Amino acid sequence: MIANDLGGYLHWVQQTREEWHVEDHKELWFRAEDEVHYPTRLQPGLYRPRPGEKRKPTGELLELENHLYNEFDRCLPQLSDLSLRDDEWDPYFLMQHHGAPTRILDWSDSALIALHFAVRDKSTPVGSGSLIYVLDAWWLVDLLKKHPDRRDAKRRWAKYCRQHPCGMDEDDWDRLYLPEEEEDANEPLLATPSSPLLWDAPHVSRRVAAQRSRFLIFGVDPTWLADLGAKRGARISAIKIPADSIGGIKQELRDAGITESVVYPDLDGLGRELRQVWDSKR
Repeated sequence: MIANDLGGYLHWVQQTREEWHVEDHKELWFRAEDEVHYPTRLQPGLYRPRPGEKRKPTGELLELENHLYNEFDRCLPQLSDLSLRDDEWDPYFLMQHHGAPTRILDWSDSALIALHFAVRDKSTPVGSGSLIYVLDAWWLVDLLKKHPDRRDAKRRWAKYCRQHPCGMDEDDWDRLYLPEEEEDANEPLLATPSSPLLWDAPHVSRRVAAQRSRFLIFGVDPTWLADLGAKRGARISAIKIPADSIGGIKQELRDAGITESVVYPDLDGLGRELRQVWDSKR
């Protein structure tokens, strides 16, 4: 699917919904990526190596993520006055949202917000196009519920809770996806699952709310989603935005009210929006 303008893009979104028979009240999820990242498509930042380099072993990356998570959590109180509902999950989502590498893959349930991310950083002349991935999250939820890896994760967590009766709830098995503490790294029952976890998190900041953010937390398999998308019948597709169409789409989005200060509702967003105007007129 190729979209050369805003109308063509929305046409393909609607076409995809109809092809997958997704009911009108159920949101599709959207994610924008530069086409130069296609070799590492649909992978979170922690698992993406530098261009031309090999990915480090997963164990090393998980250890690094835990270090970054602990440092972010340590510094968070002095840098933010947000009221956090969960002192483990909320820092993890905020860490991702402010640019630190994690196993979280950001999505949005807004087709226009995703399109904005597909074109926002493209300078003139545009060197590469973008891809916007469309996901039927409802289909993926049903698939993961039946996945043997999910059943194994719940079984292991329940067994650990029985062995360590210190207030942990067997329903909190999803905490296996949090960065693992150093002392838990060698506990097989607490091993991070292989398959990902869909998470409809509370909006912990204005940015998360404005971007209509949704989250997919990866396990230890970096290519799990890309491999799934390559299978027949998978409800994951891509809409290509050619490089020579990006300038026109930027203007169409601006006319539709999708600008940097809307997506980033703070002074930084406003400043970047004004700089974009200046860049287009200087």
